[in-house]
Amino acid sequence: MNSKALTLCLNSLGIFLLGLIYYWIGYEVERSQFELLFPLYFFAFLLSFYLYKSGIALNYLIGLSFLFKFIFLFSVPELSQDFYRFIWDGMLNTKGLNPYLHLPNNLIETELIQKETLSPVLFEKMGTLNASNFSTYPPIAQLIYTISYAIGGSNMLFSIILLRLFNILAEAGIVWFGLKILSHLKLPKTNILLFVLNPLVILESSFSLHFEVVMIFFLTLSFYCLFTSRINFSALGMAGAIASKLLPLMFLPLFLGYFNQGKAYFNRNQLRRYVKFLTVLGLGIIAFYLYFFNLELFNKSAQTLGLYFTSFEFNASIYYVLRQVGFWISGYNQIEFIGSALSIMTLIIILYLSFKRRQVNNRTLIRYMLLSSTTYYLLSTTVHPWYLMLPLFLSIFTNHRYMLIWSFLVFLSYSAYKVTGVEENETLLSIEYILVAGTILYEMINKRKKSLDLRPKAL
Repeated sequence: MNSKALTLCLNSLGIFLLGLIYYWIGYEVERSQFELLFPLYFFAFLLSFYLYKSGIALNYLIGLSFLFKFIFLFSVPELSQDFYRFIWDGMLNTKGLNPYLHLPNNLIETELIQKETLSPVLFEKMGTLNASNFSTYPPIAQLIYTISYAIGGSNMLFSIILLRLFNILAEAGIVWFGLKILSHLKLPKTNILLFVLNPLVILESSFSLHFEVVMIFFLTLSFYCLFTSRINFSALGMAGAIASKLLPLMFLPLFLGYFNQGKAYFNRNQLRRYVKFLTVLGLGIIAFYLYFFNLELFNKSAQTLGLYFTSFEFNASIYYVLRQVGFWISGYNQIEFIGSALSIMTLIIILYLSFKRRQVNNRTLIRYMLLSSTTYYLLSTTVHPWYLMLPLFLSIFTNHRYMLIWSFLVFLSYSAYKVTGVEENETLLSIEYILVAGTILYEMINKRKKSLDLRPKAL
């Protein structure tokens, strides 16, 4: 057998095995079976990396990544129960009930909701945490949930399929504009594979139905318009990203340096362009939220969002260290104080990056967004695996590759899910964050070394 035939056989075998792994995870494995789930994820990562390095043409690999996504088309998500809340919110919207104002716990006994065939299943499966809190999913997500339920109705699998197709369509948009951005930045187009072929993205988006990819699509659209001098459209794209997931709000201060084309800090033209960008963005967000507007909306949403910083704990890093110190000092969990302090620290770091340079170019803007989102998650009290899709995406437009390591190691957090509850494994969490921190530190040292090597040598 010649080398070309051997390569073809190996590539075909790799594609077949990876498809088989995805089918196994999607239709046969339960979330509590971590001893099986993580090895499958490990081999999926190895095979994806092999395909990335195989020399197969970019267009074929992009096509393959979407074929892998379609493997999950008829599966019911097992790794997360959030989709039950997605469908619940869609059900409320079709009934004219505002999901930002009504708790599932209060609605489940009402006659209007009891008439819905799916309501008991959705309520039971979404879990007590979801059932006892107001919805925090922004308007574009709500629109997609509503369309899916309006069409799917009492057929839950049909609603799941529709939600999945929306995610896949969003990823197609990410690829389309992502390739244009990579070309504009003069970066290898194969970088797009680090996102669309990544098992974390395929499983958390196409399988588990998390809507980070919808937010990322609008963010990609915003970047493309910004880099091609369509500022107003860029602002509307950013508004769409925020109206899909609120997280991109943290990036707004970073645009200040991008709009500076003069020699001085805070010159009139810079501030005018920045204010215009924020104004169009703000009007876009208002338009998205207009349908749901209610005087109680902001108060109840703020209460629920506040829980993410002062009550919820999962797969945290620095917070867990500080929590232990708090236990030693006071004897109880000081999450409310520590969570708020870490949020303030994140804001300070983002503001530092915003004012660090008088001017920033396209690459630096995205790099600062990557550093901001990384800081946010390293200081967060809750880091679910799907959260990392945003910094992973941003990393493909930079020379940083630590997010690849983190996108693999974050799956260790699934060890917490048992048959009867959630119990985190401190050893595995330590392995995850020691390796992530080590990778980030290595990249920082290596980058500094290269910058020193490039400096002119003294005569």
